[in-house]
Amino acid sequence: LPRCSRKLEPAGHSFHAVHEKPILEARQRKQRKAQTQGAEDGGSGEEAEGPADASWRRKRKEGGEKRGALKLSPHLVGVDLYALLEVSETSSAEQIKKQYRKLALQHHPDKHGGGAKNNDSAPAEKGGLSEKDMLFVKIQEAYDILSDQTRRRQYDSTLEVDDSIPDEAEVVSADFYEILAPVFKRNARWSTRQPVPEIGSQSTDIAKVHKFYDFWFNFDSWRDFSVHDEYNLDDAEFREERRWMDRQNQKVRKKYQDAERRRLIRLAELSEKLDPRIRAEKEAREAKKREEKERRAKLKQDEEDARRRVVEEKKRKEDEERAAREEKERLEKEMGKQQKQVAKGLRQRLKKCVQSRCKITTLELESVQDMCLALEAEALEALCSRVEEAKEADAAIRAELKDWQQRKAAELEEQERQRQETRRKEEQKANAAKNAAAASAAGSAWVADELGLLAKALQKFPGGMGGRWGLIANFLCSNGFHRTEPE
Repeated sequence: LPRCSRKLEPAGHSFHAVHEKPILEARQRKQRKAQTQGAEDGGSGEEAEGPADASWRRKRKEGGEKRGALKLSPHLVGVDLYALLEVSETSSAEQIKKQYRKLALQHHPDKHGGGAKNNDSAPAEKGGLSEKDMLFVKIQEAYDILSDQTRRRQYDSTLEVDDSIPDEAEVVSADFYEILAPVFKRNARWSTRQPVPEIGSQSTDIAKVHKFYDFWFNFDSWRDFSVHDEYNLDDAEFREERRWMDRQNQKVRKKYQDAERRRLIRLAELSEKLDPRIRAEKEAREAKKREEKERRAKLKQDEEDARRRVVEEKKRKEDEERAAREEKERLEKEMGKQQKQVAKGLRQRLKKCVQSRCKITTLELESVQDMCLALEAEALEALCSRVEEAKEADAAIRAELKDWQQRKAAELEEQERQRQETRRKEEQKANAAKNAAAASAAGSAWVADELGLLAKALQKFPGGMGGRWGLIANFLCSNGFHRTEPE
C-alpha cells in the first residue's frame, strides 16, 4: 500500500507534550550549552541567549505596556490628564465633555494659522507637529480616555492615591469625624454604587449610621489592578498560551483585590469600633438589658416573696388549727375525765342505793352494772333520782333494767338490719356487674346471616387448628359482622 502523509495540527496539552516539548527542551539544552561556553569565553549571557528565551522575555510584561492595562501614548506618559483638561478627578462625564469642547476650540490648529506650517513654531516631533499641535493631540487623547468609563477607571487606578488608614490611637486622640471623614471620602471614589453614604455627624440618625456601615462592609469596588499584570496577552502565540497568561494575570490581580478588600474592611471595623454613636447605642442597649434584667429579678423576687407569704400564711393557719384542735381535744379529754368521774360516782351512788333498798339476785346486779356502764352521766343521774324517789325500789330498778334491755335489744336488731341491708345492696351490685359482663361477653343476638357465616367458618377452620376462634372472628369481621373471640 502507498504510504499516506498525515497532517498534524495543534491539539492542546497533548500536542505540546508530544511534539513541541522535546523540541523546546532540545533548544534549551543547546542554549544553556551556548551560555556556558559564552561565560567561559567572557561573553555576555544575554548575547548567548537563544530565540526562545528572548521570546519569553519579551512576553513577560515590563513597565506599563500591558494587555488589559491602560496603554498611554508616549507623549502622555507622566502627564496628568485631569490637569491637561483642566478638570478635577471628581468631575462628571458631562463636565469633562463640556471642558473638552472649550479647550478644543481654544487649541485647534485652525486657530493658530495651520499648525506645523506656522513659521513661528518649530516642529517638536519628527512628524512635524508643533508644540501647540501636540497639545491639541494630547487633549484629544486625554478626552478619549476620560470619556470612556472603563479606560477612565483604569487610568484612575494608576494614579497615586493615599490608601493610608489612621490607627486607633490617632482616632482616639483626635476628633472622630474630622479624622475619618476624609479617609472615607478618598475611598468612596472606588465605589460602583453611587451615591456613597457619608459618615455624618453626632446627630445623624442611628438607622443611617447602620446603613453607612452596611455599605462599607459590603463595599463593591471598581478599582482596577491590571497595571500589575505580569504578561501581555497580545504576545501569546496560540490560544492555550493566551489562556495561561490570563490565568497568571488573574492570580496577580486577585492578590491585590484581596488586599484592597481587607484594607476597606479594616477601615470600616476601626470606624465602627470607635464610632461614638455606635458606642452610645451599645451603652443604651446594655442599660436596657440591665434594666430588663433588674426588672425580671425584681419580678422574680416579688413572686418568691408572695409565694413565701402564702406558705407562711398557710403554715400559720395550720398551726392555729392544730393548736385549736389540740386545745379542743384537751378540753374534751378533761371533760371526758370529769364525766367519767361523775359517772363513776353516780354508779357507786346507784350501787349503794340498790344494795341498801333492793333485794335482787346476783344476775340482776350484774345486769344493773352493765346498764350503768352503758349509760351516760346524765342518764345515770336521772336513774339514781328515780330509784331513790321510788317507794318500791325493787320494782323500780327491775323496770329500769327491763326498759334498758328492751332498748338494747332494739338497737342490736337495728344494727343487724342495717348490716343485712348493706350486704344485700352489695350482692345486688355484684350480680348486676356480673350480668353486665356476661351480656357484654355474649354480645348481641346472632342473626341468620351470621349463623350461616359461622357455619362456613367452622368448616373452613376445623378443630385443632391454632388460633381457630380468632380466625373465625376475623372471617366474620371481614364479612361485615363484628364479633370478638369470646363471643
